[in-house]
Amino acid sequence: MALIAAAVALALLLVAVGISLSTPGNALDATAWIFGPVSVLPLVLAGAVLVNARVHVRGEHLDLAGARKARRGLAVLCVCVLLSSGVAAGARLSAISLASDGRSWSVSPANWIYLLLLLVVVLLGGVAFVAGRTTLRPSTPTG
Repeated sequence: MALIAAAVALALLLVAVGISLSTPGNALDATAWIFGPVSVLPLVLAGAVLVNARVHVRGEHLDLAGARKARRGLAVLCVCVLLSSGVAAGARLSAISLASDGRSWSVSPANWIYLLLLLVVVLLGGVAFVAGRTTLRPSTPTG
């Protein structure tokens, strides 16, 4: 549930910061503004997979087929987070590069905040992946 709440908060922050950065008619700004909040959607879905992970546990038994599907789904969702965040960051950096005079980059604090928020999205995707892999891993029998 914390992952879902953090994802929603990140989406709102990305929209708020993205609006302050975008200029009308600039395709790179629009791409960064669209893909930033879209990169949060797989995080929400990963949170839903983690919340529903207990469906695969009955007593002391783990439904291996269901857990395997959930782990694969988490892997796909994390790749989606990486790709969409990468597109947003690439578009934002390209827009910064085109706006510079060619000799020096002057990156505003809002641009840094936007890029750091995208980094947080990627880190949360990694946390969701690791948490899902460890939670849905079958334990080895002892003794």
